Amino acid sequence: MNWFIVVYFLVKGTWIEGDVLEKEGWSPIIQPSYEVCIQKINESNTRFIKIAEYRDIKLDIKFKCECRKNIEASNVINCKNRNWFQKVYDKILLIK
Repeated sequence: MNWFIVVYFLVKGTWIEGDVLEKEGWSPIIQPSYEVCIQKINESNTRFIKIAEYRDIKLDIKFKCECRKNIEASNVINCKNRNWFQKVYDKILLIK
């Protein structure tokens, strides 16, 4: 299990994973730690929010950190799902 940056696109009112849409280059990207993952998604989400505001369009992309099985190294575990307290902490202090 590893932390991955996962990209979602808003399609007909539903958030769908970029990998499911088979958009080239939008597959989940492995990250070395949760902290690095959060930092990168905050930067990416902020960048796309600014682009949407500048173009005066609805935001149709978002990035999330997810703990997933790594098929390339299935015996390595560097993450586990966050408990409810950690999720509240993340929303208040980490995720922008």
